[in-house]
Amino acid sequence: MAKEQKTMTETLQGEVRSFWDKTSARLAAVLAILIMVGLPLVFQDFYFNILQVKYWYYCGVVITVAVLYVIAALVFWNKDRKWCNGAILKEFKSKFSLKSFTAAEWAMLAFFLASAISTLQSEYVYESFWGNEGRFVGLFMIMLYTISFFIITKKLKFKKWYLDVFLATGMIVCMIGILHYFQIDPIGFKKDLNYLDYVDFTSTIGNVNTYTSYVALVVGVSTVLFTIETEAKRKIWYTICVAISLFALIVGISDNAYLTLLALLGLLPFILFGSVKGVRNYVVILAIVCTEFIVIGTIVDKIPDQVLAINGLFNVITDFKYLPVVTVLLWILGIGIFAAEKSVLKNAKESNLGRWIWLAVVIIVLFGVGKVLYDVNIGGNAEKYSSLSKYLRFDDNWGTHRGYIWHLAVRIYQKFPIMHKLFGYGPDTFGILTVKGYFDEMVGRFNEKYDSVHNEYLQYLITIGIVATMAYISILVTSVVRIIRKGKENPVILSIAMAVICYAAQAIVNISVPIVAPVMFALMAIGLAACRDEK
Repeated sequence: MAKEQKTMTETLQGEVRSFWDKTSARLAAVLAILIMVGLPLVFQDFYFNILQVKYWYYCGVVITVAVLYVIAALVFWNKDRKWCNGAILKEFKSKFSLKSFTAAEWAMLAFFLASAISTLQSEYVYESFWGNEGRFVGLFMIMLYTISFFIITKKLKFKKWYLDVFLATGMIVCMIGILHYFQIDPIGFKKDLNYLDYVDFTSTIGNVNTYTSYVALVVGVSTVLFTIETEAKRKIWYTICVAISLFALIVGISDNAYLTLLALLGLLPFILFGSVKGVRNYVVILAIVCTEFIVIGTIVDKIPDQVLAINGLFNVITDFKYLPVVTVLLWILGIGIFAAEKSVLKNAKESNLGRWIWLAVVIIVLFGVGKVLYDVNIGGNAEKYSSLSKYLRFDDNWGTHRGYIWHLAVRIYQKFPIMHKLFGYGPDTFGILTVKGYFDEMVGRFNEKYDSVHNEYLQYLITIGIVATMAYISILVTSVVRIIRKGKENPVILSIAMAVICYAAQAIVNISVPIVAPVMFALMAIGLAACRDEK
């Protein structure tokens, strides 16, 4: 009898435990998918209210899932109390330990708490909470980032198809962006826009800078999955994703795309150069990038009236007279390595030699770039570098006046009292600061008003202070490090690490908005959830 009762008790406990595990995991999956799929695609009145619509969509999704999560927790608590005398909850409590929190999770908590302090000590508490004087990245939005991050990180059961869903959504966004580049508007987004807005807005994302920051995530995921995939059908799928996303990135008409490419092409070898296959895949990616620059450059020359104009670094690259030769050589090299893999190199073992060689190359390049920057900005020899000089010389006109905005941000921060230096002026209040104290200067210099620093890290430094900024950087760094370490066991998640790196690179000249940042946080949380599952 006692044995039967024990069996029944164990069965009930198993059912209650299973209810909580399955329900919480499904809610985490729903949250991740609704963010990755819904947020990039949702719109109501095209570009005229796109930020507001995506903001309220994200708020609605996170709040709804959070409420359902609480309801599920209450149902679980009631079942456990009635059927198991609270045994499972006691078991959970006994197993809970602060040591179970990862460095990324601690950093996320610190980011939220520092942002909360920033809001409470701000002279504009209401505006800091809602972010309504900026891009809605107030404390409320940061709180939603935190909630979604922990639900996904702690409860999601990672599946590779989540990344395929993300890429499928990305392909829709990229294809619409490419069509817009060719001045084809399939669903009427560009209707009633003036010329400047016609050029500055694209796809279902909005501003071209925001668009290319989203495409950076797609490029990061697709390239790594392309390099590690062995199944033929999936390899074709990821090849298509790489080709389309890179094309979309280039024709996004935003120079922040080149920071994405630098991060991708500069850091990808540290993942790939451990094997001959990895080297071959890297060469193929380089060949694809060069080929697309040639194709786009030819299109611009042959049918300029049917496409949007691309200026800036694009012209520097396409005007390089040896680009076709380099491209052909890359394709020949890729084919040659593939042939060698089947014969003389088929028994080649993995080695870190390639990574060490690449590290040496990176160090030499960085030293060379530093020397050139010194020569231009201190040595006064900008004329030696012709068309590149406007990118190498840092003054107030650099980067569509980003040089001025950054300089202004630094001046503002230097004048802060110690409390504001630590915790900022309040989330998303940079526009209040500039209009309040520097309006005449901005209008007098450039006839413009700036409500964003156009540098995500400087923006956070001014608005939420050095404590929250360091916490945010720690989230990115610790997440990437953890995902890369676990990537040895599950290489698929390395694609998420690369996506976060690409996003972090372009953020140097871009801003955080509730259109792309929630997707980045969701992807990062999915990668950390995969690390938890592997453990």
